[in-house]
Amino acid sequence: MMNYAESLIYLRDLTKFGVNFGLGRVEELLRRLGDPHKTMEYIHVGGTNGKGSISSMLSSMLTVNGDRPGLFTSPHLHSYRERFRIAGETISHQDVAICLNEIKPHIESMIEDGFEQPTEFEVNAVLAFYYFAKCGVKNAVLEVGMGGEIDATNVIQNTKIAILSNIALEHTEYLGETKEKICLTKSGIIKKGAHVLSGVTEPDLRDLLRRRAKEEGALDVGFTGSDFQTEFVCSDADGQYFDYRDDEAEYKELYLPLQGLHQVGNAALAIRAARLWGLGENVIREGLKKTFWPCRLEKVSEDPLTIIDGAHNDHGMGVLTSYLKEHYSDCEITVLIGMLADKEREKAVALLGPLVDQVVVTRPNSPRAGDFEMIASFFRPYCHRVYLEEKIPAAVDLAKRLAHESAKDGKKPLLLITGSLYMVADARGYLLGIESE
Repeated sequence: MMNYAESLIYLRDLTKFGVNFGLGRVEELLRRLGDPHKTMEYIHVGGTNGKGSISSMLSSMLTVNGDRPGLFTSPHLHSYRERFRIAGETISHQDVAICLNEIKPHIESMIEDGFEQPTEFEVNAVLAFYYFAKCGVKNAVLEVGMGGEIDATNVIQNTKIAILSNIALEHTEYLGETKEKICLTKSGIIKKGAHVLSGVTEPDLRDLLRRRAKEEGALDVGFTGSDFQTEFVCSDADGQYFDYRDDEAEYKELYLPLQGLHQVGNAALAIRAARLWGLGENVIREGLKKTFWPCRLEKVSEDPLTIIDGAHNDHGMGVLTSYLKEHYSDCEITVLIGMLADKEREKAVALLGPLVDQVVVTRPNSPRAGDFEMIASFFRPYCHRVYLEEKIPAAVDLAKRLAHESAKDGKKPLLLITGSLYMVADARGYLLGIESE
C-alpha cells in the first residue's frame, strides 16, 4: 500500500511517458473502474488562457448554490492535492493514497493485457473522476489539460456546457500551426445537447465554432460581446466591480477579487454558464466574491509592492503588459522571470521588455526549462540591467533587493514575478513560506 509520499513518487515516475494523445487508455482504465465518469454532469472549460479562472469562478458559484461541485484543474502551484476539489475543499492526503492504491492494480492489469501505459495526466484525470464519483459528486467543472478533442478529460459525454475562453497560438507542435487548426482541436469538447460559450472575437473562428456545434448537435452557441457582455465599472486594491448583461438579465456592480480587465471577460463566460445552469443573481454575486485563483495578477506583498502573474505565453504577456501600462506606468519595474523553452519567449519579452527597468532571469524547476539563460539575451536590447540567478530562492532575494534599491532613488518600486507557472509557484511559496508537497 502506497502512502501519500509514495503516491507522488509513483505519479512522478509516470512523467517519463510524456505526452501521448488518444482517449483509448483513459477509456479502458475507466471501464475497469466501473466508468465513474458516467455518473456526473459537466461544465467543460477549454481555450488558451483563462481556463483556470473561469473554472474557479464556476466552482465557487456552484458551491454557494449548495451543489458540492467537483473541480479538476492543472497544473498545481504548491500541492498536488490542489488539482482535485469538492465544494472548494482539496482532496486529503489520505484520499489521494487510497484512490491511487485502488487505481494502480487496474493500470497494471491493463499493461498485462497489452494496452499502453497511461500517462501522468491521464492518471490524474482518472483519479478525478474516480474520487468525485466515490464522494457522490453529481456535477463537476473540468479544465482541459491541452487541446480538447483528444485530451484525457474529453472521455465525458454528459457535457451540459462547453466553454472555449479564447484561441491563441500555443503548443503548435501538438495542436496545429494556425489559430483555425487550434480552434478545431479545442472545439472537440463540444457535445450533443450542450450549450456552447466562447470569448473568441475573430469572425472565422466564430463561424468554425458554429459549424462544429451544429455538426455535434449542440443546443446553441453564445459569444461574449454579442450575446452577453460585461462592462468594467471601477477597481480597488483587491479586485474590480463590473456590470453584466444578456437578453434576459442585467446585474449591476458585481465584485470579483481578481485584477485585470481580462478577468471581467472571463467572468462574462462564467456568469452566462451559471445562468444556463439555473443559478440566480444572489448566488452568482456571492460566488464571484468568494473566487480565489492565485498567481493571476496577485498582490502578495507591499514591501516592495509585489505582483505575481503566470503569463506563460505571448497572449498572456500581452494581457499583463496592458495591465502594467494602465496601472503602473509611473513605477520602476523590477522583473523576475523564468519561462519554459517550448514557449515563444522572444515574443513575450518583446512585449514586456520596453516596460521594465531591471530583470532577474531564473530557471523554472522543469525538464522543459532548457537554455534558461537565453531569455536574458532577449531582454538586453530593452534593458541594461539584466541578471542571471539559476536558483529561484536566490533570484527572489536578488529581485527584492534590486526593487528596494530603486525605491531609494525616489521612484515607486514594483516587483513583478512572471513567466512559467512552475517558476512563479516556487517563488510564491518562498515569499509566503508555503511548503511544496
